[in-house]
Amino acid sequence: MRNSPRMSTHALCSNLGYANRVAMDFADKRVLPREMAREYLQMGARAIMQMWHDLEQETPADCKAIA
Repeated sequence: MRNSPRMSTHALCSNLGYANRVAMDFADKRVLPREMAREYLQMGARAIMQMWHDLEQETPADCKAIA
């Protein structure tokens, strides 16, 4: 992620929700305006890339076990 400001956890979740809306609307054969769908998908992609970057930077000591 080149020089992009970091998103808060709330912004990450919100942006993933926007991308999810596009996917759900597409699956239900509803159509968002093209520009809106594109913007929502870009927001989701940025959130995914930030999370990917964060995972790459984590050390095993940073991870919490999920049980």
